[in-house]
Amino acid sequence: MMRMNAVYRIAAECNLYSLVYINSTHLRTKMSGPNVASATGTRLDSAAKHQIAVRASYEHLLSWVGYEQVLLQKEKHAFSIAKDDITIGVSKPVRKNESSRCSARNKAYPSVVTTLARMEQSAKNYLVALFHNPTTFQERDRFIQKVERRPDAWDPCMSEIAKKQIAEMPEFYFVGVSVGFAYPHPLSGDNVCTTMLGGMRTIINGAFPVDTGDIIQWYWEAETNCFDQDGRRHDPIAGERSEDITAFLQGHSKDLALDSARRKAFYERGNGVYTNSQTDGTVRYNGKREVAFPKALKPRRNGQKAIGDGMRAFGRAVSGARPFEPFDILIGRQSM
Repeated sequence: MMRMNAVYRIAAECNLYSLVYINSTHLRTKMSGPNVASATGTRLDSAAKHQIAVRASYEHLLSWVGYEQVLLQKEKHAFSIAKDDITIGVSKPVRKNESSRCSARNKAYPSVVTTLARMEQSAKNYLVALFHNPTTFQERDRFIQKVERRPDAWDPCMSEIAKKQIAEMPEFYFVGVSVGFAYPHPLSGDNVCTTMLGGMRTIINGAFPVDTGDIIQWYWEAETNCFDQDGRRHDPIAGERSEDITAFLQGHSKDLALDSARRKAFYERGNGVYTNSQTDGTVRYNGKREVAFPKALKPRRNGQKAIGDGMRAFGRAVSGARPFEPFDILIGRQSM
């Protein structure tokens, strides 16, 4: 049988020009052109990863759905931790005289959430004011103490559930980007997954543009109207009542550009959110809302910095992105 000296073929399945040279002693592969991720439009991933196991906080999520366990089980995907979600730690309470939920120090893994679930509006307004107004820790502490002493002044019509949610509001902090899946209720399935706290990752951008080299922070979806089109915070809110926060957010509401609205609708369909239109939808079905998004860390127009933003920085962008578009990020929270 005649022996072949060389065989040449093109690896069409990879869309790369690969020249495979075969002889009797060795196999040598030479590749030219773009890398596999660039050629196929796949995701950036890091060879070196820092990862830890985390636990979906059943106690906090149960409080944020009004203590309806059936709802937490029935709509389990609306409150679960999914792959690529930003996981936010909830182990420490905001109020200094409030103990951690259910002896968090005895848990084997850090307690995290990825959504504010069905948190009462008064409690969400409290969270928005906590992040938006203070420029120093002294201002932040004064606001916390004022609401703690006079909750009726914050919102005289506040429900008991809302009061409890404010009293037990955690000190949110970035833990990582999820690489697994966990359920909120222990009867639904495993409530422990893995999150990545260091390395390269591709994630979905929030409602504001990002440029290469920007320092990245996270923010709650409920805070979107606190920023202008460039991602800079508006001036501090004048009033210190829940209704003042609501009026401020409604007064600064903005419509997304059509292409941004389409990307957002496409992303939200992955979270189970369906609307009757791309730009002004009102019909929603069992979807995950009020999640955390990334954005570029920027000061206010007057140069002042909100301490609530600086505390939430967790990485640096290694590529640019339009609103609700995937971009590459170097996560470095473990060294900050």
